Amino acid sequence: MDFGDLKVIRLSDKRGANGTRLWECRCKCGEVIYVLGASLRAGYYKSCGCNREEKRDIGAREHEKTDRVDGTRKTALKAKLHKGNKSGHKGVRWNESRQKWTAHIGFKGKQISLGYFSEKEDAIKARKRAEEKYFDPILNSDTEYKG
Repeated sequence: MDFGDLKVIRLSDKRGANGTRLWECRCKCGEVIYVLGASLRAGYYKSCGCNREEKRDIGAREHEKTDRVDGTRKTALKAKLHKGNKSGHKGVRWNESRQKWTAHIGFKGKQISLGYFSEKEDAIKARKRAEEKYFDPILNSDTEYKG
């Protein structure tokens, strides 16, 4: 008997969490999985999960094509502040060894140092200027990555 891409092989000796025996099934990809009969009949299982992974990968590739501009991901530029950030601003942190604030920005897979500053506000200003220089042309672009 078939349920989607799963072909029931036999009732196995394996048992589910509630003690019910599981059905041994072979997926079209060749993977063997064990499933509750009620779950098969209800349509909860139609494959071993290989279809889900395939669809996910296709979706991820499509997103990457529309998200990249000139090798840079637009969504990364708009990402929220990391929960571990102590300065309150992206790309600005306290450098303990130099006892100064440092600013940096990531662009096209590279980290660009924007300098060291005695005042946090100066580091924030440097980061904002760099965002305008590097990020604004990409965020305001309608160009898609042709990669």
